[in-house]
Amino acid sequence: MTVPAIRVRHLWHRFGNVDVLRDVSFEVGQGEIFGFIGPNGAGKTTTIRIMTTLLDPMAGRVEIDGIDVAIDPDRVRKIIGYMPDHAGVYERITVREYLEFFADAYAVPTVGIVDAVIELTDLGNLQDRLVVALSKGMKQRLGLARILLHDPKVLILDEPASDLDPRARIEIRDLLLELRELGKTIFLSSHILTELSDVCTSIGILERGQLVVAGPIGEIAERLEAQRRAQAVGLAEGDVPPPPSQSFAPPVAAPLETPGPDPAAFAGAAPTGAYFPAQPADVMTTAGGADIPLAARKRLKLRVLGDSRGVVPLLAGGTGVLGVEPGPGGLLGVAYTGDDRFVADVVRHLVASGVGVVGVEAERNELERIFLEVTRGDLQ
Repeated sequence: MTVPAIRVRHLWHRFGNVDVLRDVSFEVGQGEIFGFIGPNGAGKTTTIRIMTTLLDPMAGRVEIDGIDVAIDPDRVRKIIGYMPDHAGVYERITVREYLEFFADAYAVPTVGIVDAVIELTDLGNLQDRLVVALSKGMKQRLGLARILLHDPKVLILDEPASDLDPRARIEIRDLLLELRELGKTIFLSSHILTELSDVCTSIGILERGQLVVAGPIGEIAERLEAQRRAQAVGLAEGDVPPPPSQSFAPPVAAPLETPGPDPAAFAGAAPTGAYFPAQPADVMTTAGGADIPLAARKRLKLRVLGDSRGVVPLLAGGTGVLGVEPGPGGLLGVAYTGDDRFVADVVRHLVASGVGVVGVEAERNELERIFLEVTRGDLQ
């Protein structure tokens, strides 16, 4: 049986008379990117400080790769890389000198390791530049390079995208994805839910020191959807709610007056040349062996000219389409799995079929939806 990269069991901690952590338990599998989410004061940083051996828990147990952080902190420090929020840097030396200094501190071979880390983090053009001259995004990248010098198995990052501009956030996100492919397990604390949703395989949401939900994003979304359906139809406890597909059963609609492709062509697998991309497998495996959903369920709002019910046959049954729901005023809701290319292909297909598309809007990010649904906005 594979040992979890991180295991937290019944963790408690108190500052003064305030319990900042109350019976927190969760696991992070090998090779996952785990998003740790919560408002300010929820207890995220306290949890991270305990995980990184900087703070002893008052009760409970934390293990990193099977090693208890309180019993053998030295071994834990050898297998983790920790980057705190707003980590300080030595500014009056060059990027290479900075990394060589920490390589010596970690007692690792200087030249080969530093060269490899500089290449991985794309700092080659900046290696002779003074650290003080780097942008905030480059300093964050340098911080990641520093914690990679001793090749840790588990990376623990506290708000790595804090205060970064959009381009720097994208670059950090891409670097995290590359590190995951190299087999690293990444524990990531952040307030930027849209960025987390692009990289995380699992999440944990903390509020007022208590863990309110944890697990793969797709599974959490499905559980919440089942609860909503059960509440909507007034099911008794123990009854089985209807499957998700029934929520988006397409109504019978008259065909469009403008000639278009035969809707039957989109049933089942998409034929060659279809406008919808082939639907990928439901599950991917990270380099570390953790199963992750390829994409959480998403929703797209379209606005078309005329009656939106006439557009339903052009989309229902298409590969990647989970359901199509017409609305008043030309509004159309589409539940789907896919990325931005899928959205572009849907719009292109509708336009080619003679449909006047006047608005396209992605509904709230799935992770944002989960966060708002399971938290109440309470502060400590």
